[in-house]
Amino acid sequence: MDAGLSNLGRAEMSNTEENGDCIEEISLERKTVFGSKENLYDVDLMKGIIIHIRGGEKKRESGNRLISMLENLLSRRSADEKKRILTQEYGMIMTTELDGRIKTMCNLSEYMIERGIEEGIEKGIERGIEKGIEKERANAIERMIKAGATKEQIVSYGYTREEYAEAERLLYLNV
Repeated sequence: MDAGLSNLGRAEMSNTEENGDCIEEISLERKTVFGSKENLYDVDLMKGIIIHIRGGEKKRESGNRLISMLENLLSRRSADEKKRILTQEYGMIMTTELDGRIKTMCNLSEYMIERGIEEGIEKGIERGIEKGIEKERANAIERMIKAGATKEQIVSYGYTREEYAEAERLLYLNV
């Protein structure tokens, strides 16, 4: 970390390795591959910072003040609890503007959680339908095998050789 990041505080190295609690700096490096450049300009000005925010409620307090504050802000706590933490633990003065931003952030995070749940339900339903179709196809193949249909006949009805092999395996496991 360079001096520019020193005001963000530093996490203990053991804390970083243990649970992903860290801040990374990404920068560009200039390298002349051919020829020489007399007027070198500083590419050091373009940097990015990645702040790793840990999820879950059962984690110990970060060794870094910025990460700790962001994890509190992005937690599932109520807006009032977040405002209390910002005021008491980080010394922030709760202005009307800050209050409004916290409420907006909480509403956005609640929306994101709800949207994630909806997407999860949709994917679960889709996966359930796929599994049901797979199961019914396997059952149909089993019924055809019991009725005396040959492998070639079953494949000619639109079933794959893999489906046939799996249904046959399951049929003989259940016998």
